[in-house]
Amino acid sequence: MNKIYLIALGLSLSIISCKPSASSGHEGHDHDGHDHGEVTAETHDEHENQTLSLYNQETELFAEFHPLVAGQVSEFLTHLTRLDSYKPYNKGIVAVTLVDKDGNAIRNTVDAPASLGIFTPSLKPKAAGLYTLVFEIESQFGKERFVAKNIEVYANEEQAEEALEAQHKENQIKFLKEQAWKIDFGTEKVAYGIFNKVIKTTGELIASSNSEIRISAQSSGIIRMPSSDIVNGKTVKKGEAIFFISGQGLSDNSLTSRFINARSDYEKTSADFKRAQALRADQIISEKEFNEVKSNFEKAEVNYQLISRDYSTKGIKVSSPATGYICKVFVNEGEYVEKGQIIGIVDRDSKLILKADLYQKHLTQLSKIHSANFKLPYRDEIYNTTELKGKLIAYGRDIHEEDYTTPVYFEINKIPELFMGSYVDVYLQSESTRKVLSISKSAVLEDQSVFFVFVQTDGESYEKRFVTIGADNGKEIEITSGLKAGERVVSKGVYFVKLASLAGTLPAHNHNH
Repeated sequence: MNKIYLIALGLSLSIISCKPSASSGHEGHDHDGHDHGEVTAETHDEHENQTLSLYNQETELFAEFHPLVAGQVSEFLTHLTRLDSYKPYNKGIVAVTLVDKDGNAIRNTVDAPASLGIFTPSLKPKAAGLYTLVFEIESQFGKERFVAKNIEVYANEEQAEEALEAQHKENQIKFLKEQAWKIDFGTEKVAYGIFNKVIKTTGELIASSNSEIRISAQSSGIIRMPSSDIVNGKTVKKGEAIFFISGQGLSDNSLTSRFINARSDYEKTSADFKRAQALRADQIISEKEFNEVKSNFEKAEVNYQLISRDYSTKGIKVSSPATGYICKVFVNEGEYVEKGQIIGIVDRDSKLILKADLYQKHLTQLSKIHSANFKLPYRDEIYNTTELKGKLIAYGRDIHEEDYTTPVYFEINKIPELFMGSYVDVYLQSESTRKVLSISKSAVLEDQSVFFVFVQTDGESYEKRFVTIGADNGKEIEITSGLKAGERVVSKGVYFVKLASLAGTLPAHNHNH
């Protein structure tokens, strides 16, 4: 956590105000030497920028622009962010259109970003009034359209300045898109949803009963390893040799004797069968005699194939019965084993069991439990049994005397980050309750038992908001007061915004793109 704070502090110390200071002029909007027409330094000296934030399911559009004034060019610093990754668009075509009440329109298009994630179309409205502003984007993500209604074009600078002063908000935390794009950042929309009753407990990931396959010795003999890496955790393929059992050095080398006898029987019965076929053709032997010779040959052939398939100079090959990994090795090189002895276990690496401990005070909820969230001690992710194609398979019928719990078992698909034997925090989910307002648990911070979030009030502006929380299921947390449906909160990178709030008294800098 200290590392996160140090990184965040470095970002916070470089926070840049999106609003040019009185002495900054237009230099703060230098776009790699692009000429932006009639927007003059004097114009930007006198006014702050107007902002606009628009969303669809996949994209956030944040536009900064000089207030629209009749007869004057305004440039739209259009920031485009993909919400699932919170990363900027690196290419695309952006068109901005201003439409009056009669349907008359002016339009400007740019076919590439001026800098990463920022497109800079501009417009010069002709007359004051209320307009509709339309942004159209064409990129690798397809075509998108954003509409903002009742956008005012002012008759002069004085009117624009008065309107912006009226819209000014205090105590806003600035966190620029350029900063958010560089870190693991994200926001989410506050919404109502079904929230299950949750029982918090602990549990363990154990092997599935039909996932582990025990391997037994097919014959008595000496263990020989095919390589030095036959250890717990080694991945194997079906049919791959993991042991050899040799009779070499034993007074009764039964393995070699079995192979020699099987080969001898096969060769003898094969010769007898070929002779019987010729005699049958000449009708010298009866059908009964021929069938007896044929039966002896077929039995000898099957026996020889079974033995020779796994026999080599190293001994009888013991193969992996499935693709997976070796989870237990019970023998060592040179160790003597008896026929039928368990010498190893291979796991199919496909299923795991989540075993959760349910305390007796929750037994009335036992029949209503249907799924569970769980968290590993070595990862931040919250896993869900349903998302892992899991299901409730059983629960205990008695109470363990040592801890007064009964087990609840879920079978889940195994994924690489889940390790058998891991102890986990478990959130058992039972019956559904009414719809509640909830957000990701990662969005909520605590300071001396007081909880708060950061609400996004604009594209680069955030507000610290105190909230009252209810139940949590390890992944989401119920909000009983402090937020409204439709608001957006920071759900990833929350500590960076917190550090930015602590740097709020630092001198502002220009917002260079």
